[in-house]
Amino acid sequence: MKKIICLISLMMFTASAFSATQCGPFYLKANKSGWMYVNGERSETQKITFLKEKDDYDNVKLQWRVKNAKAPGMLGMEQIYRDGKAILNVEVIRTHQSQIRIHGTYDCEKVD
Repeated sequence: MKKIICLISLMMFTASAFSATQCGPFYLKANKSGWMYVNGERSETQKITFLKEKDDYDNVKLQWRVKNAKAPGMLGMEQIYRDGKAILNVEVIRTHQSQIRIHGTYDCEKVD
């Protein structure tokens, strides 16, 4: 039941307050179903965490796992809203610990 409520909350949030955002080379757009699309690719997983209090969408952390369009593998993405401003942290998910760690942080702007 908790997961259903969280998914419904995420769908309402993504459909209205989070219609489209540009963060560096990443274009984020929510679908009517509630799933986030990154550069046209649907996220494999998504999670929402409120940072201060429940239903405070000005202070929230959104997490996704998305297929990497430019190379094999996946990207781990974390968008953090604090006081209405957003940043996106992105990391290439490594398959072996010996691989180099690649990550970046981008400022976000609403584009719709």
